[in-house]
Amino acid sequence: MSDHRVLRSFLDPEGDAVHALAPLVLDGSPAVIGKHGDGALWTCDLTTGERVARPIDLDSAPPEDPVPDAEGTVWEDDEDCDDEMGEADAYEVVSRLAAATLDGRPAIVTGGGRFDLTSLLGEDYMGGAVRCWDLATGEKVGRTMTGHGLGVTALAVLPSERGPLVLSSSEEGVLLVSVLASGERVAEIRGSYNGAMTAAVLDGRPLAVTGGQDLHVEVWDALTGEAVGGPRQTGDHVSAIAVTELAGCAVILTGGGDNTLRTWDLASGRPVGVPLSGHAGAIQEITLTRLGGRPVAVTEATDEPPRIWDLARAEQIGGTLAVPDEHAPTAVTVAEINHEPVIVTGHDDGTIRVWSISTV
Repeated sequence: MSDHRVLRSFLDPEGDAVHALAPLVLDGSPAVIGKHGDGALWTCDLTTGERVARPIDLDSAPPEDPVPDAEGTVWEDDEDCDDEMGEADAYEVVSRLAAATLDGRPAIVTGGGRFDLTSLLGEDYMGGAVRCWDLATGEKVGRTMTGHGLGVTALAVLPSERGPLVLSSSEEGVLLVSVLASGERVAEIRGSYNGAMTAAVLDGRPLAVTGGQDLHVEVWDALTGEAVGGPRQTGDHVSAIAVTELAGCAVILTGGGDNTLRTWDLASGRPVGVPLSGHAGAIQEITLTRLGGRPVAVTEATDEPPRIWDLARAEQIGGTLAVPDEHAPTAVTVAEINHEPVIVTGHDDGTIRVWSISTV
């Protein structure tokens, strides 16, 4: 018996598991960009189901700028180093995935795993780099952005007066802000270990919110790197963060060790409403959309079907996004089709499903 909320199902003839999804618009049509476990990228049109491979130029993945190793010795891009350089590992290069638009053309943003630079520069080097790629050509745009000592845990792209910014957080808690088109560093921020992060533009100001093992979240000005107010105490570790507007006020959503979705006033840090519970494990991802003007959150926990929450009414919308006799989705994102919000899930057999929220 199928769920009536499933609008479309697109099968993958290869049957390769979907490991990440991000929404974008291609030639006016809603689509997602996804990756498989080997780092291979592709797009899927959400109206036709057509999938197109999107290879990237991994030969251009190495960094152009000096990179220090674990002892502080600096690797430099010279002819001798080029001769000894290893090959990029697609799985490590595409550990995290986001979509962006540069000069009107679609682009891919990737965040590397902790051994991204190891495969290129050798065992003395660790850390995930951030790179931007032209979707149509696969060519790298701007410079390889380094500075993380471990793997990238979160990516976000924001508009700003300096053009699109890419924000990347990592396992060791470093948050880097760079100009997407060039790779120029804008700010370096010390966040929380394990590197949960989200970003949003509020009142024209690009902000980042970080959290992790420190039992609090912090708000930062993405252009200056300065803290906006002090730490907001959460009382538990945070593994997922989102920012939205609720009843006219900016709020922070957090998920973590207590398996609940909590809401906090961004300005004061005070809790808003009641915690929303239902997951058996820690919430790992929070994705936002809007339904009839009301903010809606989609939450994911490991090995569990996603849940949908009406934040204004503080209640779950419908049942979990579960398909009988199947495991939980391996990737989740949100998109719009004909101006209506939908949830898109990827599965371990490669299937892409599009779910309606409005029919709940």
